Amino acid sequence: MDTRDFQQTKNNNSSVERSFDEKRNFIRMRMDTMITYTYRNKTERYDGRCINLSGAGMLLQTDKKLKIGDNLQLTVPTDSADYSSLSASVEVMRVSAMPDQHKFEVGVVIKQIKG
Repeated sequence: MDTRDFQQTKNNNSSVERSFDEKRNFIRMRMDTMITYTYRNKTERYDGRCINLSGAGMLLQTDKKLKIGDNLQLTVPTDSADYSSLSASVEVMRVSAMPDQHKFEVGVVIKQIKG
Protein backbone atom coordinates (compact mmCIF):
# COMPACT_ATOMS: atom_id res chain seq x y z
CA MET A 1 0.00 0.00 0.00
CA ASP A 2 1.36 3.40 -0.96
CA THR A 3 1.15 5.74 2.06
CA ARG A 4 0.64 8.71 -0.23
CA ASP A 5 -2.83 7.35 -0.96
CA PHE A 6 -4.01 7.89 2.61
CA GLN A 7 -4.40 10.74 5.07
CA GLN A 8 -4.27 10.11 8.78
CA THR A 9 -6.21 12.33 11.16
CA LYS A 10 -6.33 12.28 14.94
CA ASN A 11 -9.59 12.66 16.80
CA ASN A 12 -9.96 12.12 20.56
CA ASN A 13 -6.74 10.10 20.82
CA SER A 14 -7.75 7.75 18.00
CA SER A 15 -6.44 7.63 14.47
CA VAL A 16 -8.62 7.39 11.40
CA GLU A 17 -7.19 6.62 7.98
CA ARG A 18 -9.03 8.09 5.04
CA SER A 19 -8.30 7.80 1.36
CA PHE A 20 -7.48 11.05 -0.39
CA ASP A 21 -10.43 10.19 -2.65
CA GLU A 22 -12.60 10.99 0.40
CA LYS A 23 -12.28 14.77 0.21
CA ARG A 24 -15.03 15.62 2.65
CA ASN A 25 -14.57 16.70 6.27
CA PHE A 26 -16.89 13.93 7.48
CA ILE A 27 -16.69 10.20 6.93
CA ARG A 28 -19.73 8.72 5.18
CA MET A 29 -21.70 5.99 6.92
CA ARG A 30 -23.58 3.52 4.73
CA MET A 31 -27.26 3.44 5.60
CA ASP A 32 -29.46 1.79 2.93
CA THR A 33 -32.69 2.68 4.75
CA MET A 34 -36.07 4.05 3.71
CA ILE A 35 -36.86 7.76 4.10
CA THR A 36 -39.84 10.01 3.55
CA TYR A 37 -39.65 13.61 2.40
CA THR A 38 -41.82 16.59 1.58
CA TYR A 39 -41.07 19.84 -0.15
CA ARG A 40 -40.77 22.64 2.41
CA ASN A 41 -44.23 24.03 3.31
CA LYS A 42 -46.02 21.25 1.36
CA THR A 43 -47.90 18.23 2.67
CA GLU A 44 -47.54 15.57 -0.06
CA ARG A 45 -45.07 12.87 1.07
CA TYR A 46 -42.66 10.96 -1.13
CA ASP A 47 -40.61 7.86 -0.40
CA GLY A 48 -36.94 7.39 -1.06
CA ARG A 49 -33.88 5.62 0.26
CA CYS A 50 -30.91 6.99 2.21
CA ILE A 51 -27.78 5.37 0.77
CA ASN A 52 -25.27 7.07 3.06
CA LEU A 53 -25.06 9.73 5.73
CA SER A 54 -22.29 12.05 6.88
CA GLY A 55 -22.10 14.88 9.35
CA ALA A 56 -22.91 17.35 6.59
CA GLY A 57 -25.22 15.57 4.17
CA MET A 58 -26.83 12.49 2.69
CA LEU A 59 -26.94 10.56 -0.54
CA LEU A 60 -30.51 9.64 -1.45
CA GLN A 61 -32.21 7.57 -4.12
CA THR A 62 -35.63 8.72 -5.33
CA ASP A 63 -38.15 7.92 -8.05
CA LYS A 64 -38.91 11.62 -8.39
CA LYS A 65 -36.52 13.97 -10.19
CA LEU A 66 -35.61 16.74 -7.77
CA LYS A 67 -34.00 20.04 -8.71
CA ILE A 68 -30.80 21.57 -7.39
CA GLY A 69 -31.81 24.10 -4.75
CA ASP A 70 -35.01 22.27 -3.71
CA ASN A 71 -35.56 22.50 0.04
CA LEU A 72 -36.98 19.39 1.67
CA GLN A 73 -38.11 18.16 5.06
CA LEU A 74 -36.70 14.65 5.36
CA THR A 75 -37.39 11.90 7.91
CA VAL A 76 -35.33 8.77 8.51
CA PRO A 77 -37.65 6.58 10.60
CA THR A 78 -36.55 4.08 13.21
CA ASP A 79 -38.12 0.80 14.26
CA SER A 80 -36.65 1.05 17.74
CA ALA A 81 -38.52 2.50 20.69
CA ASP A 82 -35.13 3.44 22.15
CA TYR A 83 -34.34 5.93 19.37
CA SER A 84 -36.31 8.70 17.74
CA SER A 85 -36.50 9.26 14.00
CA LEU A 86 -34.08 11.68 12.36
CA SER A 87 -35.89 14.72 10.99
CA ALA A 88 -33.93 17.31 9.03
CA SER A 89 -34.22 20.25 6.67
CA VAL A 90 -32.02 19.60 3.64
CA GLU A 91 -31.13 21.32 0.37
CA VAL A 92 -30.56 19.45 -2.90
CA MET A 93 -27.01 20.00 -4.16
CA ARG A 94 -26.68 17.34 -6.88
CA VAL A 95 -29.00 15.17 -8.99
CA SER A 96 -27.87 12.30 -11.22
CA ALA A 97 -30.12 10.08 -13.32
CA MET A 98 -29.88 6.30 -12.88
CA PRO A 99 -31.59 5.33 -16.17
CA ASP A 100 -31.08 1.58 -15.74
CA GLN A 101 -33.11 1.71 -12.49
CA HIS A 102 -35.51 4.56 -13.43
CA LYS A 103 -34.35 6.43 -10.30
CA PHE A 104 -32.32 9.48 -9.35
CA GLU A 105 -29.32 9.77 -7.06
CA VAL A 106 -29.63 12.96 -5.01
CA GLY A 107 -26.95 14.59 -2.89
CA VAL A 108 -28.31 16.84 -0.13
CA VAL A 109 -26.70 19.04 2.48
CA ILE A 110 -28.20 19.07 5.97
CA LYS A 111 -29.31 22.59 6.89
CA GLN A 112 -30.96 21.83 10.24
CA ILE A 113 -31.68 18.76 12.35
CA LYS A 114 -35.03 18.92 14.09
CA GLY A 115 -35.42 17.67 17.65
